[in-house]
Parts: sequence; C-alpha cells; structure tokens
Amino acid sequence: MNNDEIVNQLDSIFESYKNYLYREYKKTGVLTYKNALITSILNRSLAIIEAYKTLINTNNIIALNSLIRMQIDNCIFVYGVYLLDDNGYTIKEIFNNIINGNKKLSEYKIEKDRLYDTYIVEQIDNEYKNNFLNMYSFYCRFIHFSDSALLTSIDAKEENMLEVEYSKDYSRFEKYTQQNGKSLIELCKFLLIMINTKWNNIENMQM
Repeated sequence: MNNDEIVNQLDSIFESYKNYLYREYKKTGVLTYKNALITSILNRSLAIIEAYKTLINTNNIIALNSLIRMQIDNCIFVYGVYLLDDNGYTIKEIFNNIINGNKKLSEYKIEKDRLYDTYIVEQIDNEYKNNFLNMYSFYCRFIHFSDSALLTSIDAKEENMLEVEYSKDYSRFEKYTQQNGKSLIELCKFLLIMINTKWNNIENMQM
C-alpha cells in the first residue's frame, strides 16, 4: 500500500464516521450525552487522520507514529467507558466528570483495579486478540524518549559503520511510514467497531 492508497483509505473512514453519526442522531433526534461523546471522539480521530495525511509524504516517523499512539488513546477511552458503564457508572456521570472536573479514566476504579492505560490495553488485547498490547508498547516508544529516538538519528552509511545524523531528511523511513499507515487505518476502523458494539447498550440519556 503506497501513500496515496493510505490517504484514500483514510478518506473513506471519514465517510464511515459521518454516516455513523448521521444514523446515531437520527435514532434519537435530540442531543444525548452518549452522542456528544461519540462526536467528540470521532472529531478527535478525524483531526489525527488529517494531520497524518498532511505529514505522510514527509516520512517524519516520530511525528507520524505519535499520531498513531494518539489514535490508540481514543480506543483506550472507548473501551474504558464501556468498562465503567458495565460496572454501574452512567454516561451522564462520566460526561459531567470530564467537563466539570477533567476527570481521567485512571482516576476510576473497578473493584481493586484502577483504570490505567495498561489495564485497559490488556483487557482489549484479551478480548480481541488483535495484537493491541504490542501495538501500544511499540507506539509508546515514539512519544517517550526511547531507543526509537536514538535509532531515528542513526544511519548506516557503510557496512559495520553507523553515523549519527542531525537532519530533516526522513526519506529512509518511507517503507516504515507505509507499514505503520496500515496500522492507523486498522485502528481507525477498530475505533468505530468498538463504539458500535461496546457502546450499543449504553443508555442514550438526553442532555
């Protein structure tokens, strides 16, 4: 899959988001806490998609993969809200805690488990068996200083010789951009799948 094909796939995902929202609002005809959150999540996802499309031809792998990590965060939030709803919290309560208190998922507990990212990621990985835990671990390396930051500054110039480079030329990462672009496409689709299935039974409480 080349860059143009990745962009086309991302554009089709935008249409899927738009059609899904249209159907959701048509069900109720009024603004609900659930639909307000869904709209915010999909708008955030769309912002990530648009930024990725803008940067993709630069092959700026640190920035591009940081965007993918942000998309993983969207998936974590959707699943985290599902866990909270499944354990007695209402969507109205969750919404108001975000708006009025900027309350984060990690501040909630389900029994003895705090809803840290790592806990939610493990739950997703256990249920879907989709390599989500490995993806989370890999893309975290691009937002925290790690071996990825070092490796993107090092280039192999000759056999057994490495050179540290201070450069804006990321052309050597083109194949990785395309590989990771496929991951973003799958995550964008997965986000909508989880909203459609995991939030299906969340009550549509009118605002």
